[in-house]
Amino acid sequence: MTSTLARLGLLAKQSTAAATSPFSPPPRHGEQGIALLLALLTMVLLAVVVMEFTVSAQVDYRRAAMWLAGRRAALLADGGVTLAAEVLHQDYSFGDTDSLKDLWARELPPIDTGAGMLAVRIEDEQGKLNLNGLATGALSPAGRRFQALLEKLGLETTLASPVADWLDRNGDPGPGAMAAESEWYARDPVPYEPRNGPLRSYAELALVRGFTPAVLARLRRFVTVLPQADSKVNVNTAPPEVLMVMDPRLDDEFLVRRLLEARTVQAFSKPASMHVVNGMEVFSDTELDRMFTFSSRWFRVRSTGEVGGAMRSAEALLERDSGISKIVYLLPRRGPNIVGLDSGIRARIDDAGLFGADARRAANR
Repeated sequence: MTSTLARLGLLAKQSTAAATSPFSPPPRHGEQGIALLLALLTMVLLAVVVMEFTVSAQVDYRRAAMWLAGRRAALLADGGVTLAAEVLHQDYSFGDTDSLKDLWARELPPIDTGAGMLAVRIEDEQGKLNLNGLATGALSPAGRRFQALLEKLGLETTLASPVADWLDRNGDPGPGAMAAESEWYARDPVPYEPRNGPLRSYAELALVRGFTPAVLARLRRFVTVLPQADSKVNVNTAPPEVLMVMDPRLDDEFLVRRLLEARTVQAFSKPASMHVVNGMEVFSDTELDRMFTFSSRWFRVRSTGEVGGAMRSAEALLERDSGISKIVYLLPRRGPNIVGLDSGIRARIDDAGLFGADARRAANR
């Protein structure tokens, strides 16, 4: 473009010089018109160049401003994980029994930090079935519980087999039509190998045969992935669907309802305290201690920061030991993850319905 402008300017100068020279013949009307046209064209091209430079500068400025806002939002989200660890520490000082009435379980509104908005949620991961317990097979006690849960949620019970195959260290497919080992994954357009070891995070389930996004969203509230194959479930925080699959004798809607009502009044602190619930006398303390725990060690933290319209999130698994929490893993993510990430629903952090019953119903569809 610069060379073109230079040529046009030179032509314009030559035409003007020729028109004004005392030794040249008087300019003709056509030559004057060409000179004027060239001058106008030069002005238009200069205007285009200026406009292009201005727009480019504005785009670069906005891009830099959005990047900076995103970085600040990401730092806020990371700070939310640290805040959650401190909340869990403070909660531990009030006692080692964990329930949905504790400080960490409260749904607080977004926090105005002065640098931006911050929302934090803490979930008890020990109130869910630990899928790493299926390493002993789809027909193990953990496998049968998972199959019972799948049936209650309206999902295919055969999904237990590919999970067990993903976890076990052998190459033999387990029972069921959905069993899958290396041979099955080798047929994928982008072949890969099963881990043949413990799942590292819930997101890894997306690699397992049959675990579509719809299945993952449906299961998220009821199953977890913990580094240790601990099969005990916190009876004070587990949803009714999980309680009902822990033992065939608990597959009683009215019995589980009485358990939920009792723990709302007073959290269970030991196996003997569960015997106050009518119907629980059929379980011995040993049986209850084998199935349930009354305090939790593993917590999932979801944190979302918003600065200048940019939203960044962090999801972390915390292990709390004697009140001190350490991060097992931390996954940075774009956008909100309080509701939007898990359910595919985009929602602003200051949306009034984000923390209410309407959002929970939407996330559970």
